[in-house]
Amino acid sequence: MSGVCANCGAAIKTGLLGSNFQLREDDVAFINLAHGLEMIDGCEKCARPLLDASPHKISGQLRAKRKSAETLLSCLPLASIHSPQGWTYRTLGLVTAQTVGGTGLFSDVTSAFTDLFGAQSGAYNQKLRNAEESCRSSLRAQAFQLGGNAVVGVDVDYAEVGGTRAMLMVCMTGTAVDVEEVSMLGPDFAKKLDQLQSDTASVRELAGIARKRGIE
Repeated sequence: MSGVCANCGAAIKTGLLGSNFQLREDDVAFINLAHGLEMIDGCEKCARPLLDASPHKISGQLRAKRKSAETLLSCLPLASIHSPQGWTYRTLGLVTAQTVGGTGLFSDVTSAFTDLFGAQSGAYNQKLRNAEESCRSSLRAQAFQLGGNAVVGVDVDYAEVGGTRAMLMVCMTGTAVDVEEVSMLGPDFAKKLDQLQSDTASVRELAGIARKRGIE
């Protein structure tokens, strides 16, 4: 093996007195993505530290993009009615979500008791709110995957399941739609939707690379 590294000019060599190997093209591409570089070549001498640090960089980028996408996804409106004023839309399909969680033994009795005296069970209500938010997030994600930007006709139901185990189930259903005039959804909605699409594409790319590289 002979030649020089196009990145640092070090000799590419192998032998008893020392070696300096050229990195593979996919390793260089991995470094460029992780560090925002535009290297066309790299060797053990100049690029190995960057390659070793790249998995951590990719993991950080993936977490940041996922968090950004989750935040932006919350801007997709949910409406309990089927025809919000001024909306014209294309129907995409039904979306559903279910969340099941424990409420604790006798929580329904405790809730009824506290309501009787003008108070509410804070822990019980918090579990309800968490379950509802999980369902709303699921509806939005499903609608976005279908190419939609809103959900109409949202309905929510509650049921206790599991007998003495006191498990609470929250169910939500709605219709994913593509609202034609996105300005009806807010002054900055179009910009947020574009950023959500960009972040989602980045998450897919980074997640694919992470799987290929065995990055957790």
